[in-house]
Amino acid sequence: MEDTLVPIPEGHINVWHHPAAPGSPTAVLIHGLTGTSRWMTRVIEHLPAYMGVISLDLRGRGASWQAPPPYDLVTLADDVARCLDHFDLETAVVAGYSMGGWVAGLFAQRHTERAERIVLVDGGFPIELDRDKETEEILNDVVGPSMARLEMSFASPDTYFEFWRQHPALEGRWPGDLESILAYELHQVDGAWRVRANREAILQGGADFALDPEANAAAANAPVPTTVITVDHGLMDEPGGFTPLDTVSEAAESNSNIEVHLLTGLNHYTLIFGSGASAVATLIAAG
Repeated sequence: MEDTLVPIPEGHINVWHHPAAPGSPTAVLIHGLTGTSRWMTRVIEHLPAYMGVISLDLRGRGASWQAPPPYDLVTLADDVARCLDHFDLETAVVAGYSMGGWVAGLFAQRHTERAERIVLVDGGFPIELDRDKETEEILNDVVGPSMARLEMSFASPDTYFEFWRQHPALEGRWPGDLESILAYELHQVDGAWRVRANREAILQGGADFALDPEANAAAANAPVPTTVITVDHGLMDEPGGFTPLDTVSEAAESNSNIEVHLLTGLNHYTLIFGSGASAVATLIAAG
């Protein structure tokens, strides 16, 4: 895997990439609202060696944290197409985790002929929200600690890792290599460590997946084969996954392109950081 800069209008984004073996497919991996390309590390480790990988740092996150606006999900979906252009790829399997699921759904709508399949990894479908609140309040309700850390300073990377160890979804389930995944999102500012993230980008992405009708309809109306992965515990390890099982089951009944896979004994974070990663990789590589 190598980091590569991909041109976008008035700037560039960073992607983590390795090419496919001749004649083999490429998987584009899209992280969630506050994540980075490295959040998909464990999934990548379980993908077949012949498969190419493009794991994005979306605008405003990771090594793309200074990328220019706009930051809406439609633009992020178009950035996926720009990545395919950059690597001379006609098509790819596009997998989006959490907010990345909405990006993948929009990509399938806007660039249908370039999507071999899409895989929605606990994301992409409307979730229950208090829509009377401001966007930032909604995001704090939904992703709590993940949002909070963006405004925090940490004395050292170890202090940052300790913050994550106390997250209800990871407490007692800490994978051994998670430090290297999380260290990538840090940089040093005035002697302290902070997350590389653009607040404007995070709020725009959150507003879109929470409230935008086009983004919320994209997955249910998927025009290409679509694998939906859900889990039985949510972002704070509470019973019931982030993606409502009833919602995706109804969508599958109405759209023959959609198949649903419920993975049990997992939450929104252990799905990619923990034992769920191999199952996710298997479903991305299937077909």
